[in-house]
Amino acid sequence: MQEENVKQTDIDEADVVDQADPAHTGEEQMRNEQIAEERNDQNKRNINEEENFAPLFENNEAEQFRAQWLKIQSRFVDDPTVSVKDADELVASIIKNITRNFADKRSSLETQWKSGDDVSTEDLRVTMKRYRSFFDRLLTLES
Repeated sequence: MQEENVKQTDIDEADVVDQADPAHTGEEQMRNEQIAEERNDQNKRNINEEENFAPLFENNEAEQFRAQWLKIQSRFVDDPTVSVKDADELVASIIKNITRNFADKRSSLETQWKSGDDVSTEDLRVTMKRYRSFFDRLLTLES
């Protein structure tokens, strides 16, 4: 009987250890997920607080893209195949637009460098800020 009590005590102590050790109960995993989520949220807040994102589009291009998207989306019920095709083309157009804008800026800087003109530190700072803004946007997108 005493052996059974000792065994039961050992089992109870093991249960207490298991409950106290988060790795055995899944609490550690939940806490790690919570910490990761809090860090992600903090990173997003820091990005938004540190700077306003540099605009990716000239003038009213963003509004034009949104208007095109709304037209495509509203036609989905009547013709889903065409809507998906048009959505793909719109996304490709937006990506080309962004790529062209970055390439134009790079080309302008390269032209100045090749001609021997000094590019001002301020121009380089603004360009770097734009790259950082774009980079941060890409990394903070939810998947």
